[in-house]
Amino acid sequence: MNAAKKIFKDVILFRKRVPVPIAVLFLIGLLLQPASCGYHLTSIDGIVPEGAKTIAIPVFINNTMEPYVDVEVTKAVVEEFLADGRLKVVSVEAADLVLRGRVTRFDLTAQAYTADTHVQSYNVNIGVSITLEDAKTQKLILPDTAFASVFTSTYAVTLGDISQTKIAKDAAMKSACRDVASTLRSRVLEGF
Repeated sequence: MNAAKKIFKDVILFRKRVPVPIAVLFLIGLLLQPASCGYHLTSIDGIVPEGAKTIAIPVFINNTMEPYVDVEVTKAVVEEFLADGRLKVVSVEAADLVLRGRVTRFDLTAQAYTADTHVQSYNVNIGVSITLEDAKTQKLILPDTAFASVFTSTYAVTLGDISQTKIAKDAAMKSACRDVASTLRSRVLEGF
């Protein structure tokens, strides 16, 4: 309690010399500091073995007829793991875990039509299959697993402007790839 009185007294003296917004920020910082003293990283839940700190994500194999979908999926998955930060993304040689994947499905499904039967919008559907292995023992932690759901994104067709339609298709594919990546990260790190 003595320490709290001293901090309060110091804040009041500080307040007389410093404008209100800065004093408020300083007080908030002081109040949050005791709560953060015990901060620590928790272990990774899910299916990742204890002690694993790194993961390699080689380029996915493309089992579809759509060019570059494998690159886009891989890029999205790497970005998702980098943003999460619990596992460091490294080369296969330096990794504790290796996440390998295949793009098993890429198709476009017409979603809406104009009155004169021109396609107005499409759904992009992407399916993937992955394995997760312990790099040291080559033991499969997560066997070849296809996701039950298909990752879908929609884009509009711009009649008479193929370049705008292509841009919209690419954006929809990237959106579906981000959904794939988010689901993969959750599956690996949270176990569902």
